[in-house]
Amino acid sequence: MPTFRIDNLRVPAVRQHPATTRLWREWCFVCVVCRRFRLLGLLLIAIMVVGAAAFVWLEPEKQHSFSRALYFTWSLIFGEPPEAFPQHWLLQTLFFLVPVLGLLVILDGIVEFSLLVRDRKRSERSWCTTMAQTFDDHIVLVGLGRLGFQAFQMLRKLGEPVVVLERSPENQFLEEVRRDGSPLFIVDGRREAVLHDLNIEKAKSIVLCTTDDLANLEIALDARKINPKIRVVLRMFDQNMADKVRGGFDIQIAMSQSALSAPSFAMAAVDGSIISTQVVDDCLVIMQRWFVRPNGPLFGRTVADVLREYGFGIVERRPATGAPQLFPPPETRLDDGDELVVQGAYEALMKLRKRSDETKVRISGSYGDGIEQLQHHSSGL
Repeated sequence: MPTFRIDNLRVPAVRQHPATTRLWREWCFVCVVCRRFRLLGLLLIAIMVVGAAAFVWLEPEKQHSFSRALYFTWSLIFGEPPEAFPQHWLLQTLFFLVPVLGLLVILDGIVEFSLLVRDRKRSERSWCTTMAQTFDDHIVLVGLGRLGFQAFQMLRKLGEPVVVLERSPENQFLEEVRRDGSPLFIVDGRREAVLHDLNIEKAKSIVLCTTDDLANLEIALDARKINPKIRVVLRMFDQNMADKVRGGFDIQIAMSQSALSAPSFAMAAVDGSIISTQVVDDCLVIMQRWFVRPNGPLFGRTVADVLREYGFGIVERRPATGAPQLFPPPETRLDDGDELVVQGAYEALMKLRKRSDETKVRISGSYGDGIEQLQHHSSGL
């Protein structure tokens, strides 16, 4: 059975938040730059205004307009005297001080801006905070391990805006998130102030995927306190604890990864044709490959007949000739050579197995509708 990769998943984006576009990310960076240079800008404006006022008040005989006086001060900053050396002592002082102060401010701004553009990581926290504040109805993902990164990839495939929180600056998936452009916070999420930076007040869900059960629970409770309506998806290694947390703290989903993967491992050992396994309300639901043969119980029946008689659905039909069909219509009739992917309760597939022909072929400890012929026919499956 081929390994599933999210990169190969073909799914249309359900939504595309405008704040996830590259243009919007660059605008957020510009806002951060403006805030970063706010003090230098105010200082430069103060120098310009004080210098202009001095020219207007101390040289009334020349009747300087304020705009003309501003131009004189701007010229003086770059060491270009706009007029002859003045007579008033205060203007004489300005002729010496303004070039020094103005150039210091401008050169400091140029150096800081160059460093900021060259290495955005220096202002990543501020930049990402600005981006997160523009999000609405977004998803907060805490923990960027293998599970968290796969969840991130899936959410981005669906077009969901995601804000990522990861504690370790050495995490191997950080550059992937940066390349995507999603807001990334490298900080311990157990501080409540951090959740405000993530704009948790407007988030619709928070997904906690760290390997620390107590940290997951603590962040979940803090998020619920800030936003009582937020949907919490909590990863826990102890399924008993997960069940207690789900009931005791009114958390919508608390999952143990081992409990989720155990059925798939077990059923893969039972039957090689089983693709995936899930547990739904304590019922074992499996997805399995079948191959329709003339003597088999599915030959000549429609998709609706199969659902009505055996109680399972047909997810995919690949006819011997023609294009494959995902969720074929109920009136579709099954023919010799059809390769099917069926899904239903394990008991329903056992019922089909019992009705199979006497010529059933035993493969990997299970019986199917011509599974051996399928494997000879299609080695890639």
